[in-house]
Amino acid sequence: MLTPPSSPAVLRARWTVRPPGLRLSGAVEPRTHQVLERYLGELARRFPGRGVHLDLTAVTALDLAGAALVVATRDRLRHLGGDLRLHTADGLVPSAHGRPGRSGAGRGAPPVPRGLRAG
Repeated sequence: MLTPPSSPAVLRARWTVRPPGLRLSGAVEPRTHQVLERYLGELARRFPGRGVHLDLTAVTALDLAGAALVVATRDRLRHLGGDLRLHTADGLVPSAHGRPGRSGAGRGAPPVPRGLRAG
């Protein structure tokens, strides 16, 4: 029996003006880390010294390596005199297993990686 190939992971990004920043949609997992890293690097270059927003409300999965990239971007922005404001969907939590990163419904606000401000 043949197993169907897994569908490719997709991560999309859209630059925002109000508020200034980036809106992501899709899955943050090993197959999309390179795309995430490229966009987060550009975020720090476009907005040095400013408070910027990272909207993850349309992200369906977030692994721990992706969360670490977000924290590194926050650190880079702070080093340049700026900051990062994180927006997440209710229930989005980092996952170590590459599985969907959503917790059960009704459990309250998701934890935010240490040092980030939830918005």
